[in-house]
Amino acid sequence: MEGLRRKLPSANALFVFEAAARHENFTRAAEELNVTQPAVSRTLAGLEQHLGARLFLRGKPGARLTEDGILLKKVVESAFSQIDGVLDQLQERRTGKAQVTLSVSTAFTTHWLMPRIATFQKAFSDVDLRFQLIPGPVTGPTGGVDIAMRYGGPSDSTGWFVMREAYVPVCAPSYLDPPPEGGPALIRLDGTAAEGVASRMPGTHQRRESQLAFSDYAVVVQAALVGQGIAAGWMNIVSYWMNEERLVPAVEEMVLPGRDCRLLTRADGPHREVVHAVRDWLVDQMQADLRQIARRYPALGVETLLTPGGQA
Repeated sequence: MEGLRRKLPSANALFVFEAAARHENFTRAAEELNVTQPAVSRTLAGLEQHLGARLFLRGKPGARLTEDGILLKKVVESAFSQIDGVLDQLQERRTGKAQVTLSVSTAFTTHWLMPRIATFQKAFSDVDLRFQLIPGPVTGPTGGVDIAMRYGGPSDSTGWFVMREAYVPVCAPSYLDPPPEGGPALIRLDGTAAEGVASRMPGTHQRRESQLAFSDYAVVVQAALVGQGIAAGWMNIVSYWMNEERLVPAVEEMVLPGRDCRLLTRADGPHREVVHAVRDWLVDQMQADLRQIARRYPALGVETLLTPGGQA
């Protein structure tokens, strides 16, 4: 181990490298690590200089791994996974509870799971949830996590089907009563266009300059909840607030991008029965939300989301 310490500028460099290699994007790695993007760049540049090897090809839209980077990534991922597994075992020995790790968005955790965490704990008193939180688009490898929420085309049969992906323009109940002077403002995720929502809202063309953009969709939903405007309400995120009538359809029209929401579970790892039970609970709860919304807003046609491809 003394030799290994001499070969690395710091142990922290490996954590930064792992996040950057997993995302192939320094900005998203910085968001995950809660540091600045320049700090990630400096750490990786120092690691490359120390190793005398180029690990990333910098450019747009991200940073691609070189052959040396791919080689190091495989080893680091394997080592981190083994360490993580042992730490889970130590934690389970101490608490007597199984550890189940979810790879999901911060928005899903904040606006769907947290409001019902007491219900989960009542159903799974012997389970401790851990999270790999993703602030931006929900992509990336699923290694090392028990359950991962991911999206794919209708022909993609990977994982456990939850629902067809869809969004509805939503806002706080009082936001359009009366309509804001000059038309409603739009709230969007940074780096995405708001035209899909704007085209469905009468009067929004008058206030295209009045837009709020955030880098985390959890904040987009929160802004809509407190009455700042209209947002694209992705149904697997906002269904709880729609059933609580804290968010309502600004127009009763649903948009389907053509992807399915699925839950992936890893093939190895302990507690397979517990992991599958948690997965089934998540699916049942999300689909129950959709059925309740379908009864509340029949014009939306939400029931079509419950089968792949909208089959009856």
